[in-house]
Amino acid sequence: MKLQNYFRGTEPLTQYYIVIIRVVMGVLFIYHGRELFDSKAMAGFAAWLDKDLHFPLPLLMAYLRTGAEFFGGIMLIIGLFTRLGSFLICFTMLVAGFVVDKGDFFGEGEMPFAYAAILFTIFLAGPGKLSLDHYFFKKKI
Repeated sequence: MKLQNYFRGTEPLTQYYIVIIRVVMGVLFIYHGRELFDSKAMAGFAAWLDKDLHFPLPLLMAYLRTGAEFFGGIMLIIGLFTRLGSFLICFTMLVAGFVVDKGDFFGEGEMPFAYAAILFTIFLAGPGKLSLDHYFFKKKI
């Protein structure tokens, strides 16, 4: 292989590389959203949202956040409604970064902002060719 090939982009292959990012992020968020099925954990999270952050409708907000992570993670893994899933989780991470961690980009909020950046990239790039979106909708993604 010529040296110049190492400095060129891999445009045709990025459609296939995006699946790695989608699956890894999907697994992470399914893991974080698994408490959706633990009513005691959800009640504790809602109590924290109410007491410490003064969120309106804390139990509903707890279920929305956890549901976005769990079901959004599934959407990312299988590549179905990928942009919707990545948007929902990205929004959740931005709320965590700006509200919970008070915009501390280089401190406590580092992970939510990093996750949001990755999810926004998935949102912009689309699911790629190895996805159910591509299979069902057969349009250029």
